[in-house]
Amino acid sequence: MIKPIHTLRDEGERLRDIGMSLAAARRPDRVTLGRMALVRALLSSLASTATIDDATTADELARGYADGGRWPGTVARSLVLDGFALIDGTTRSIRPSRHRDYVSILRLTDRQAAIAYLHRMTAALSVYDATPTTGIDGAAVSQSEPTSPQTDKESGNATI
Repeated sequence: MIKPIHTLRDEGERLRDIGMSLAAARRPDRVTLGRMALVRALLSSLASTATIDDATTADELARGYADGGRWPGTVARSLVLDGFALIDGTTRSIRPSRHRDYVSILRLTDRQAAIAYLHRMTAALSVYDATPTTGIDGAAVSQSEPTSPQTDKESGNATI
């Protein structure tokens, strides 16, 4: 028996949500930095609109994500679900690896909440940077790897 269209759509959305959750759970650092970058892009836009491409450094736009990039959809979707933005349409991505597929255009809905979110996350990251890193056994771990978000010097956005 063929399933009705609405059932197929619901099933597709359910599977999409599961896949996005799994991908985001594997890269919570990237999702957090991506959310911060997209909020900054929304706040800096005169029209209060932005896409995930607007929140991505030129270098990453050109080369794609080293980890395969299955998590960026969660960035925009989570801002909508958290009430910071709403989907205001779609446009074609400028990222070559997306093959000009559609990305959502977000419109900022709560400027003050977005600013407060950025302040909270920046404070949390600064505390994290100041916290000594220890291994499971309590021994100090080398700080040779960066623990803070990298910032694109031109735009000031956190790289995602």
